[in-house]
Amino acid sequence: MVMNARKDRLKSLFAGEAPEEAANAVPTPISDAGVKRTPSAAVRAMGLSLGSLSQEAEEARRLRETLAAGEQVVELDPKLIERSPFADRLSDGAINDPEFQALKQSMWESGQQVPVLVRPHADPAKAAAGVYQLAYGHRRVQAAREIGQPVRAVVRSLDDTALVMAQGKENAERRDLSFIERAFFAKLLLDHGFDRATAMAALSVHKSEMSRLIQVAEAVPPQVVRAIGPAPKVGRPRWLALGELLEKDSDGLAESELAAPDFLEADSDTRFQRLFDRLQASAKGRGAAARDAKTVTIATPSGSPIAELARAGRAVRLTIPESAGKGFADYLASRLPELHAAFQESGGEK
Repeated sequence: MVMNARKDRLKSLFAGEAPEEAANAVPTPISDAGVKRTPSAAVRAMGLSLGSLSQEAEEARRLRETLAAGEQVVELDPKLIERSPFADRLSDGAINDPEFQALKQSMWESGQQVPVLVRPHADPAKAAAGVYQLAYGHRRVQAAREIGQPVRAVVRSLDDTALVMAQGKENAERRDLSFIERAFFAKLLLDHGFDRATAMAALSVHKSEMSRLIQVAEAVPPQVVRAIGPAPKVGRPRWLALGELLEKDSDGLAESELAAPDFLEADSDTRFQRLFDRLQASAKGRGAAARDAKTVTIATPSGSPIAELARAGRAVRLTIPESAGKGFADYLASRLPELHAAFQESGGEK
């Protein structure tokens, strides 16, 4: 019954009928008396089913638009399709994409409903060998590659600008890129020589939002972003906060955390939180130590400061300012063994 209803709904979409009619139909009211309430789990399952149906309806609409435009859908070997030269995702197959297996299963059972968009490869030699570059649909291509089926695609002759515009339009309609993915896509476009107007149009953002995206992309090193992944639950404020913590990470804690087994096994949002929490705890510890430190200024007989001695718990730090004289710090360091020996001869603690 569910499959028939789904097929009827998709059939109405291809026929151009309004799919809302069935959804807006008003059922005959019945009395609540003696009726057992639907369990919340069933309600949630129903919501998931309706969400899946809505996604399929959207895919059918887009396929109908492609056919109406008179574009020919061809079948290509997924091994001959390379990703877009302007990567906009931090996921690859099931890596950093918890919904990929569901897509793969759907394509295995029902086939690929919506074609991807490709262009002949920008490298003439590869183009002559029948290799293509993807504008959008890399998840579908990867799923087809893994299950061993051809990819249904529309082939267009696109220059780089047209390719990123098509790529950005697809992402804007699907709304499934995380904030950090959008930020790095924006920076990537600028780094490849696209002007801001083109990048803004590709991302469907205004000037101020574009500035915010670039600000985050410049605040967090690419290797850290790639290690964390898309982190879909993390927005601009926390990415900026992480960038500030990374600037203060003089002990290499980030590098250590990124290589930790528990970090590598966690999902993307958890990886972000693990790194953030570790750096934040370290920063708070340094702040507390700085507040507790007792600093003494050492000066010449004339009152000119030549050093600062800071005590924090059992640690002592000696700081030599440049005003003490060029080379004074090196001179003092060279005399430390002699001073230490004299200290011990005078009865000081060992």
